[in-house]
Amino acid sequence: MKNKTLIIIVIIAATAAALSLGIYQKRTHQINASLLQIEQLMYERPDSAWKILQHMPSISQLRKEEQALHALLFTQAQYKNYIPVKSDSLLQIAEAYYRTSSDSLHKAWTLFYLAQYYRDSDEKEKALSYFQQANIASRNIENNQFKFLLNLHWANLLSDEDAENKGIEKYQTANKYAILLKDTLKQIDLYGQWGWCCLLTGKYDCADSLFNMGLKLSTSSKMTYYNYLLNCLSLTAREKKDYKRALELVNRSLSLAKDSTELYPLWNNKGEILLEMNQYDSAHFYLSKDTRDYDPYFKATHYLNWSIYEEKIKNLPKALEYSKRYAELLDTIYQKRLESKVVNLQHKYDYSLIQSENKLLKIKRQRLYISLTAICMAVLTVAVIFFYKRREEKRKLAEQMRSKDDLMKEMRLQLQEKTIDLHAAQEKIIEKETALDKELSQREKMRSEYSSKEAAMRKEILRHSEIIRKMEQLNKMSQQDKIQSRSVVLSDEEQDNLAEVINICYNNFTDRLWKKFPTLTKADISLCCLIKIGISNSNMLYLLDTSKVALKKRKNRLKHDKMGMDENDSLDEFIMEF
Repeated sequence: MKNKTLIIIVIIAATAAALSLGIYQKRTHQINASLLQIEQLMYERPDSAWKILQHMPSISQLRKEEQALHALLFTQAQYKNYIPVKSDSLLQIAEAYYRTSSDSLHKAWTLFYLAQYYRDSDEKEKALSYFQQANIASRNIENNQFKFLLNLHWANLLSDEDAENKGIEKYQTANKYAILLKDTLKQIDLYGQWGWCCLLTGKYDCADSLFNMGLKLSTSSKMTYYNYLLNCLSLTAREKKDYKRALELVNRSLSLAKDSTELYPLWNNKGEILLEMNQYDSAHFYLSKDTRDYDPYFKATHYLNWSIYEEKIKNLPKALEYSKRYAELLDTIYQKRLESKVVNLQHKYDYSLIQSENKLLKIKRQRLYISLTAICMAVLTVAVIFFYKRREEKRKLAEQMRSKDDLMKEMRLQLQEKTIDLHAAQEKIIEKETALDKELSQREKMRSEYSSKEAAMRKEILRHSEIIRKMEQLNKMSQQDKIQSRSVVLSDEEQDNLAEVINICYNNFTDRLWKKFPTLTKADISLCCLIKIGISNSNMLYLLDTSKVALKKRKNRLKHDKMGMDENDSLDEFIMEF
C-alpha cells in the first residue's frame, strides 16, 4: 500500500514539473512569434502594431532577447505614430542587449532611434555620435529602407549644426538609396527636406532647384507634396525679394488646398508677402485668417508678424505691445523646454527604479521556479531508486524459491548444448585459420619473388646507367683528383638520362614528383633523383660541381619554398619514401 502511494506521488510530481516546463516553453514560443509578427506589421500598419504592443505582457516578464526586441518595437511604433518618446529607458535595454549581439540589423535600428531621441531632446552631440554608430553597424546589412532613413535624418541634423557640406553628402547618399528603392514619394520628401535646409541657411538658389526637382516628380497636383512644394517655392521667391513670383506660387497653392490644415500656412505666407510689398489692407486680411493658436510657436510667429505690421502702419504703441508679447512667449517657450527636460530626467529616474524592482522580482520568481524543479527532480530520483531496489529484492527472493534440482538440470542441458556448439565453432575456426595461413604463405612468396625480381631489374638498369660508372670512378679517385677532375660532373644530357632511368625504376618517380610540385626545375629533379638512389652529400658535390653551402641552400630552397615542408621535416626521408 505504501509503495502504491509513493508511486502516485512520484507520478504527480513528475507530471507537474513537465507541465510547468511545457507551459513556460510554449509561452516563450508564442511571445517570440508575436514579436516577429508585430515587426512585419510595423512597416505597413504601424497603428495596429502599436495597439498590439500595448496589450503585450510587461517587459519585466520577458527574457533578455524578447525584452530587447519589445523595447525596440515599442519605440519604433511611437515614432511611426508620432507619439512623443519621453525617455530612452527602453532603448537602453535594447542597446545593452544588441551591443554584444550578432544581430546587426536590430542593433542598427536601436542606435538609429537613440540618435532620434537625443536629437529631439536637444542633445545634438549624442545624436551625432549615435548616427555614426548606426552607420557603422549597418555596413554589413542590405536594407536600403534603413540606410535611406539614416542618411536623411543624419543630414537634417548636420544641416541644423551648420555642417552643410557633410549634410549635403548625407542627402546625396539618401537620394542614392531612394533611387534604389524606386520610391518616388521618398525622393520628393528628400528634396523637400533638403531644400528646406538650404532655405534656412540662405542658399536660396539651391533650395529653389531642389523644390523644383521635387515638383517635377510630383507629376499630379493631387499628390500630397505638390501643394507643400509650391508653398516652399513661394517662400524661396519671397526670400529672394521676387514678390511677384512668390505671390503667383502661393495663389496656385491656395487654389489646390483642400482643408484648413493646408490653408493656414498659405494664408500666413501670403499675408507676409503682401506685408513686405506694403499692401497693408490685404496683408491684414490674410494674417487675420490664420487663427492657429494651439501651438506656442504659431502664436510667437503671429505676434512677430503683427508687430511688423503695426510698425509699418506707424502704430508704434501697438507694435511695441506685440513685440512684448512675442518676447514673453519666447521666455515661456524656453521655460517649458527647461521644465520638460527636468520631467524627462525624473521619468528616467522613476523608470530605472521600477526596472530595478522588476529585475529583483524576476530573479525571485526564477529562483522559486528552480527550487521547485529541483525538489521535484530530487523526489522523483529518490522514488525511482527506492522502486528499483525494491523490485530487485523481490526478484532475488523469487529466484531463491525455485527448485535447485530444476535449475541444475536446466544448466546441464545448456552446458551440453554450448559444448557441442563450441566444438563445432572451434573446428570451423581451425579450418579457416589453416586456409588463411596457406593463402598468406602463397602471397608472401609471390611478394618476395616480385620484390627480388624488381630489385634485380632496378639494379640491372642502374648498372648500365652513367651515374654508376661515375660513382665507381669517384670511389677510385683520391681527394685531390676528385677536386681537380671535371670528368665526374654530370652533363645536362646525363641528368636527363638519370631522370628517365629513375622514372622507370621507381614507378614514374619523376612524373609523380613533377605533378605534385609543378614549380620544380630540371635541376631540382636531378637533385631528387640523386637522393632517391642514395648518393651521399659528399659525392653530390662532385657530380653537380657545387659547394657544401650551395648544396645546402639548394636543398633548403627545395624543401621550404617549392615543397612547403616544415623545419623539422627531412627532405631525404621524404624523397626516399615518395
